[in-house]
Parts: sequence; C-alpha cells; structure tokens
Amino acid sequence: MLKKIVVAASAAAVVLGAGTAALATAGHSSPGPSASAASSAPGKAAPGGLAGPGAKGRGNGHRPELRALGRALHGQWVTRDRDNASAFVTHNAIRGEVTAVSAGSITVKAQDGFSQTYAVTDATKVRLRKGKPGKGQGAGAAGSIADVHTGDKVAVAGTGATSLTAQHIVAVTGK
Repeated sequence: MLKKIVVAASAAAVVLGAGTAALATAGHSSPGPSASAASSAPGKAAPGGLAGPGAKGRGNGHRPELRALGRALHGQWVTRDRDNASAFVTHNAIRGEVTAVSAGSITVKAQDGFSQTYAVTDATKVRLRKGKPGKGQGAGAAGSIADVHTGDKVAVAGTGATSLTAQHIVAVTGK
C-alpha cells in the first residue's frame, strides 16, 4: 500500500517544483489531487517553497522517497472523479522547457528527454512568475498562452489518458 501511495505522490509532485504554490493559490476549482512535499527537517520548507509534513514537528527521515517528490520531472496518476464516484480521472503533469507552443497546444520536454503535448483550451489557466522556479514567488500574474514562448521553463498539469488537456500552466518569465 505504501508503495502505491509513494508512486501516486511522486507523480503528483511534478507540480511542486515549478508551481504548486501558484496553482494552489490561483483558485482552481475543478477536480484534482493536492500534493505536498516532505522536508527532511521539521519546520523547514520543502522543495518548491512549501512546508511539508515535517513542518508540524513530525520528521520523516525514515521516508527518503518523500523527500524526492520535489525533484519529480513528470508523471501520471489516477483519482476518483469528485462528482461521480464510479468514474476515474487520469491526471498528467510535467516540468521542463517549452519546445513548441501555439494557441491550441503546448509541448514540454523534461530534463530526462521525455516530452508531452497538451491541448490548450479556453479553460486552461496560465500563470506567469518572475525569476527562478520554486522560490516561493506566490501565484504569479494571470496570463494567456500567448505569453508563453519556446524555451520558457514551465510546469503543466492536465487531464486525459491518451489525449491530454492542460488545466494549468505556470511559466517562469525573466531571470
């Protein structure tokens, strides 16, 4: 059971590295899991600028796999549909560099060479952050897909088992 939880949490952690704080504070209301990274020392911020379970005084030195969540590059996980308990939702996320972008799609390549293409719709939320990813800049400014360019560092979270649709894009602009 722990192994299944760790695998699902590892996939969810992609969003941590470049935009969990932005996604969480952006006011998204559609179904989706939340994830938090663990810290090796109580009270310290976890990777991505979020306080993990260790922040409440419960150290997790016995769970090194949880500390690795903030370094996740891409993943896929499945949850029960919030509105229909007999249905499931497949979630996907990736963190990396934009290799192609248009009004209707975005392709992102992770550091390990894995690429994913997501459809971009009117419902896709785009947030623009300044500076380096994971430094706790907050939600960032609202933007549009037109503000995202090839070469930008992004985190994309979406849904779909075979055809992926971006729900959130967090792009880091400026250095």
